Amino acid sequence: MMLETFVESIEAHTTLDDITIRSVFGGKGVLSGGVMFALIKGEEVYLRASSESLKQEFIDSGCTPYEFNWRAHSRNYPSLSNYYSVPDSISHSKKQIASLCEEVWTAGLKEKIKKETPTRIKDLPNMQYKTERMLRKAGITSIDELREQGPVNAYKAVCVSQEKHPGVNLLFCIAGALEGIHWTILPELKRQSLTHEVGSDYLAH
Repeated sequence: MMLETFVESIEAHTTLDDITIRSVFGGKGVLSGGVMFALIKGEEVYLRASSESLKQEFIDSGCTPYEFNWRAHSRNYPSLSNYYSVPDSISHSKKQIASLCEEVWTAGLKEKIKKETPTRIKDLPNMQYKTERMLRKAGITSIDELREQGPVNAYKAVCVSQEKHPGVNLLFCIAGALEGIHWTILPELKRQSLTHEVGSDYLAH
C-alpha cells in the first residue's frame, strides 16, 4: 500500500513520469525515466543521495541510511546504502516529500549523464586506445580538441604525424565518432564530401 500511495503522490505533485518499479536491496526501487530516486521497504521511504551535497543534507537533517545485507561465502554482511530516510521536518507532507524526490531525481539524472558521457577519445564510437594514441601524437589530446579540429583537419594531422599512412577509413571513423555513430553507416554523400575536402594528397594510394 505504501508503494502505491507513494507513486500516486509522485505523479500528482511532480513532473516525473514513466514511473517504474524494480526489486533492489531487499525493497522496491522507484524509477522515473530509468533513474532510480527512491527505495520503499515496508512502510518506510528512503531517498537516494546521488551527490555529496545531497548526502550531507540528509546527514545534517538527521536522516539514517538504509541498511541491507549482502551474502558472501554463506554469510550475511550488513552494508549501508546511499539511500536515506525522509527528513522528519517534511515526513508528514506528501507534497514536500514529492518535491524533494524531484530534486533527488534531477541529481541522479546528472550523475547518470556524467557516467555515460565519454571523457576520453578512446571512449567515443569507432575509437580505440590505438586511435587515441595516434591523435595524441598529432597534437589532439581531448574530445574537445577533436571537435574543434573536425574530422578533416584531425585526419590530416594524423597523416602528417605518422610514418605509415593510416588509411581513409580513419577519416570516416573520426567523422562517425563526432556524430556518435558507427563509421559504416556514415552516408555515402558524407564520405564523398569528406574525401573531397581532404584532397588526394592525404588519401592512400
